[in-house]
Amino acid sequence: MSNYQGGRPKEDNIIRYGDHISLKHIGTNRYLASKPETYNGGSFQQKIFTSEGSPSDESTWIVLPPVVTEEEPGYEVGWDDPVRLKHLTTRVNLHSHEIQSPVSGQQEVTGFGNDDTTDENDVWKVQQFDEDDDQYDDFWRVGQPFILRHTKTSKLLHSHDVVLEEEANEVSGFEGTDDNDKWVVSFN
Repeated sequence: MSNYQGGRPKEDNIIRYGDHISLKHIGTNRYLASKPETYNGGSFQQKIFTSEGSPSDESTWIVLPPVVTEEEPGYEVGWDDPVRLKHLTTRVNLHSHEIQSPVSGQQEVTGFGNDDTTDENDVWKVQQFDEDDDQYDDFWRVGQPFILRHTKTSKLLHSHDVVLEEEANEVSGFEGTDDNDKWVVSFN
């Protein structure tokens, strides 16, 4: 972790390993977030949700490569590249597994581990939302719609208007692609 200095993407808007980003769910205009609370069932791991408002520490994630990799800090993230997303304040990794989510019964998405603990369920692939759209080049950029595919289960990071708790919408893993799987890197 110490090699990843962090910060916003550079002027070219390309996302790089080590960048601090916020993920905005396009359908609900809410940000992917977490806080140190766990689910009361399922895996009992840390809650991941979407929340209203502007990007904050609660909705900031550090882009990291998989543990076993030759990727260097500052290296550009391309489409179909694997990433781990570490929550800035609680240090958990964005995680999924074949456990039902608490509200919709889809695949649970949680926060797992810490700076020293991670596993294969923390790895996601960044993919273009619409492969036929001319706005994409080789790299993941701020402002471009994308999907995150869980590498182990192939489910997509998904949110919807299903309320997890007050002012928080559920985030889950979903089979297939629809507008509830569309995210964008966004900053104030």
